[in-house]
Amino acid sequence: MIKIKDINVLILAGGKGSRMNYCNKALLKYNNITFLDRLKTLFSDFSKIYLSLNSNQNIISEDFIRVDDDFQEIGPISGLYKGISESDLDYIFTLPCDVPNLTKDFIEYISSFVSPYHDAFIVKDKDGFIHPLLGIYTKKALPIIKDAIENKDFKVLNLIEKLDVKFIDLKYTIFDDKEILKNINTPEDFNSLFKNKNTNFFAISGVKNSGKTTLITKLLKKFVEKGFKVGTIKHDGHDFQMDNLDSDTDKHVKSGASGTLIFSKSKYMFLENSPEKSLNFYLQYFKDYDFIILEGFKNSDFPKIEVIRKDVSTVSQSNKNNLKFLVSDLKSIENSGDLDIVDINDTETIFDKIINISKKDGLI
Repeated sequence: MIKIKDINVLILAGGKGSRMNYCNKALLKYNNITFLDRLKTLFSDFSKIYLSLNSNQNIISEDFIRVDDDFQEIGPISGLYKGISESDLDYIFTLPCDVPNLTKDFIEYISSFVSPYHDAFIVKDKDGFIHPLLGIYTKKALPIIKDAIENKDFKVLNLIEKLDVKFIDLKYTIFDDKEILKNINTPEDFNSLFKNKNTNFFAISGVKNSGKTTLITKLLKKFVEKGFKVGTIKHDGHDFQMDNLDSDTDKHVKSGASGTLIFSKSKYMFLENSPEKSLNFYLQYFKDYDFIILEGFKNSDFPKIEVIRKDVSTVSQSNKNNLKFLVSDLKSIENSGDLDIVDINDTETIFDKIINISKKDGLI
């Protein structure tokens, strides 16, 4: 069986980017990280990462093995040929640099199809469109690629017809192929990422008075320091009262207004009488945020961290599904299983673990 460590990676970043005003698309930033650095994280379990560039591109990184095109002005087939030639392994996962919505589980799914029986393993989306630059090529494809270049047939789709290809059809999978396979070819494509981006959210759970709010306030400062836009949501089991609610607004609500809004130069607040809805309904108000911290939700299936303070409780009381790690002033917790326990005062480590979990899941 061929494993992840038996596969190299080839990121194709040598295009001119003419429709992106000739910028290096690999260096575009999304969620405070470049496309290239995000791919480095997503493919961290693979053997080596090769970066295909043209000789005019000034991208230097110790994390990638740079390979320059031998042939100029013939398109991505040149980078494909040079990268596969340079690889020291028989299997090479190839992809363009401008696919910011790839996820780790999608990458692992594609990799699971690899076998010694084909020249290449290429993705086909749910509409039947072939993505010839996204898949896994083998060294067996090299002579055919070379022959195509020598015969000045530079279209990679034509190349696919000459190879023994196993197509990985996404038709019956749960993957959102339109998002995952989306390329960033124009400024409009890039701007659309920010309009439609998914917000990362996680819960800080725990019993009453365990220190949830204190931890959240510390984490908020860390997120802001690192340039993230972050919001919070708290569920209140009782009807809450706004201590400083404007008196006129309060009168409107008490007089029967279903909804009321108050705003000033720096903020606004909207209140609406409404039956409780699912969390997803409330998340729509935070579409342009990087992170949302939920306070509570210990019985939910949402990604969460549990705070356990010895003066209040000594056991984990949260739903274990999607419980990522524990935060406590205890060294050991009876029913913690194999979950990590982080010191309740070590905000830096708590923050770093949240970021690393998000990166591993391909969310940032």
